[in-house]
Amino acid sequence: MKLYKIFKNPMNQYEAVKQGWSWPAFLFGAIWACVKKMWGLGIGIFVTFVVLAVLAGQNEMFGAIINLLSLGVGIVLGMQGNTLREKNLVKRGYVEVPQVINAANPEAAIAQYIAEYGHK
Repeated sequence: MKLYKIFKNPMNQYEAVKQGWSWPAFLFGAIWACVKKMWGLGIGIFVTFVVLAVLAGQNEMFGAIINLLSLGVGIVLGMQGNTLREKNLVKRGYVEVPQVINAANPEAAIAQYIAEYGHK
């Protein structure tokens, strides 16, 4: 079981954000950011690494530095990804509800919130 914060928008749509480390953000970085509608972050990461890769060319030393940088970005996203997602939801009009839900996955967290607290 994991802890989830629940966010609700004015159209009664819900999003659940797991608390703590984000494996998807760590492993998939730019793709994860775009899937979560954090377009600037996702495209920024992608473009930065494409430009760095082009600049590196066949230089193995620069390639190794880019790999280390990529790992660093992954670690930061893993640690801060869910917080970034929460801020993005608020920016998009969602409001955090006061309850934190303990559930197996985001869908179960939302279902549990609606069952316990209704459409308040």
